[in-house]
Amino acid sequence: MAVTSSALRRPALLGLGAGLAVTALVLSGCAGRESSGGDDTPDAAACDPGFTETEVRIGVSVPMSGPAAAYGPIGAAIEAYFDDVNEAGGLEFSDGVTREVVVTVMDDGYDPAKTAVNVRQLVEQDEVFALAGVLGTGAAIATSEYVTEEGVPYLYAGTGSDAILALSAESPYTTGFMPQYDFEVQTLSEYILATDPDATVAILYQNDEFGESIRANFEARFEGTGVEIVAEESYEVASGTVDSQVTNLADSGADWFLDWAVGTFATQSLKKKAELGWDATTVLNAPAADATFFLIPAGEGASDGVVSIAYAKDITDASLAGDPGWDAYAAFAEAHSDAFDPRSVPAAAGYSTAQLLEISLANMDGCTRDALLESATSFDGETIDLLPNDVTISTTPEYPYVFSELKVQIFNGATWELQDEVYTLQ
Repeated sequence: MAVTSSALRRPALLGLGAGLAVTALVLSGCAGRESSGGDDTPDAAACDPGFTETEVRIGVSVPMSGPAAAYGPIGAAIEAYFDDVNEAGGLEFSDGVTREVVVTVMDDGYDPAKTAVNVRQLVEQDEVFALAGVLGTGAAIATSEYVTEEGVPYLYAGTGSDAILALSAESPYTTGFMPQYDFEVQTLSEYILATDPDATVAILYQNDEFGESIRANFEARFEGTGVEIVAEESYEVASGTVDSQVTNLADSGADWFLDWAVGTFATQSLKKKAELGWDATTVLNAPAADATFFLIPAGEGASDGVVSIAYAKDITDASLAGDPGWDAYAAFAEAHSDAFDPRSVPAAAGYSTAQLLEISLANMDGCTRDALLESATSFDGETIDLLPNDVTISTTPEYPYVFSELKVQIFNGATWELQDEVYTLQ
């Protein structure tokens, strides 16, 4: 019997009574190896580093400083989540033993080279059992060879890069938390084609692997349709502004603005578009779809009608109060407001990452890293607190991403409004 997220939530937050309601699957040995002492607990010698009789160690590397520091709450939320689990008595594993999950978070400043250094330290010095929630495509690529050589699961990385799929045959230890970028493009392309089959579009993208793959994917999706890409502009991450690029795109007169700027560049692009009076529907990439930190700061009206994908509930939308999952996150975030802003979308991503990791750990068959990877890549219709209604999570070893179902959402100037249709990976 699989252990789902609803069985793993802390009662202190949900008022479900004392203790963790985790199904115990008492298994003999560890990953098929014999246990010592004649009991059902794993032989410590058979377990991989970071997994002991009393604890499991997890490593996280995220930017807590630098231009992408807004994503630092991913790590803070993962750590806080498991602090709560530990304070409630720990996490019960399939061998019937309750262990603490100890999380170590390191700052990489969104520098892949620093991420690589952190990952080595976490694995070789801190002896973590697995890595989770590490942010960025560059970070995932920079560390994929190392984690594969070491056999360390690198779960729920903050990327949906198509490169993760390309690497998966040789580097199966890395999985992406965000929807695959091509699936994001598929969903939004289908939405545009259904809404405006003869649309003209202009695209702004980052001048790197992430941006180039997005541009190429949109071109491929629109090929042979009535939708035409009439303008393209790229920007450098080291640039101070994207104003000139947005001005050039606006001059095209396109009906749709595919805005793949991230972080503060997304805010700049929305603000500049509004200043120019460019009357186009903006389609915004998922990493930038943070209402509190990226959309609303663009100014009144600048983000109205923005379209994006949805793979989580809008944590800033108070009208969702009463939804059990939304309420659970709200209580968690308020309890840890000293560690991160409760309105932080990256913190919500960290919360969801922690829930996925919790399910994977609780359901793993044994005490090896490979057992954890197998558990993480064999979800079947799982749900977690912040999933949009009607969306579930199923994973396979062949597809190294969490999501194969998505929705579209539209920003009303204050909150996101979920649309009804569920888009399925093709």
